[in-house]
Amino acid sequence: MKIGIAGSGMIVRVALDALAAIEGTKVTAICVRERSEQTGRELAERYGIDTVYTDYDVMLQDPDVEFIYIGIVNSLHHHYAKRAMEAGKHLLVEKPFTSTVEEARELMELAESKKLYLFEAVVTPYSPDYLKVRELLPEIGQVRLVQSNFSKRSSRYGDYLEGKVLPAFDPELAGGALYDLNIYNLHFAIGLFGRPNDARYIGNIGPNGIDTSGVLTLAYDGFAAACLAGKDSDGDCFTLLQGENGSIRVDGPPNMCSSITLKTREREETFAFDVPNNHMSNEFRAFARMYRDREWGKSMEMLRHSVLVMDIATKARREAGIAFAADRVSPSV
Repeated sequence: MKIGIAGSGMIVRVALDALAAIEGTKVTAICVRERSEQTGRELAERYGIDTVYTDYDVMLQDPDVEFIYIGIVNSLHHHYAKRAMEAGKHLLVEKPFTSTVEEARELMELAESKKLYLFEAVVTPYSPDYLKVRELLPEIGQVRLVQSNFSKRSSRYGDYLEGKVLPAFDPELAGGALYDLNIYNLHFAIGLFGRPNDARYIGNIGPNGIDTSGVLTLAYDGFAAACLAGKDSDGDCFTLLQGENGSIRVDGPPNMCSSITLKTREREETFAFDVPNNHMSNEFRAFARMYRDREWGKSMEMLRHSVLVMDIATKARREAGIAFAADRVSPSV
């Protein structure tokens, strides 16, 4: 995988650290805004990147770039991804995948028609703890309740309270707690149980119309799931699945689990996991493997999962009255 990076923010630095340790991947170029060119050159020197661009379209013409990693503001994911695929590039798109489900479906149709690899860079479906939960799930019998909480007070929340709205809390840029933190919980639940029968979101709405925290409820046949997330407060991060024959508790947030405890009438066992130095390593390793082994069908399966997550997130957000700029150009569902 020869990768061109779009962006230079904090998440890009995390991605570069992860990619540097993965065999079979090389970052060959980085594209930044003109005013961030010096930052781009510093990153290029640090990570051994050959070329620094300040024009995205020029990078898209680089034959030494096979993939584009999009690590820019949420609201631009769709626009930058579409341009990359039209130029024949494969994609790694940072979570949340898009602002709306309509955008997600358009990108999936492009990937299908052009036979391109299109991955959402989200850790949950590729985490060893999530895969272990899938393996253990039958042991707890019929599931009756699921609870997930991913709450971490944002370093930008103080600025928000003072009236300085940064992208994490800007509805014009597809910010908010649902799309930032709760999206991990939603990936977890949908990955295990598929499409819910119904989804409702109750957000704690700030003065500019963004959700600083909230509760997403998912209704399934025979059970319900509650997904909590907060960017305005800290909480005990965990996931608890309760079944008629026992329970599974995941300790830690869904992007960085430390242990899982299975309790049934027959036994109790704890499974420990090494928390990786970089939480993005597992997903990038999985992407590199699928590309190396030409598992395009598997990549499309994961893409359909991401589109389903965006479908539920979009509907729940809109019904809660949280409006994004992208809604003004995407028809309501």
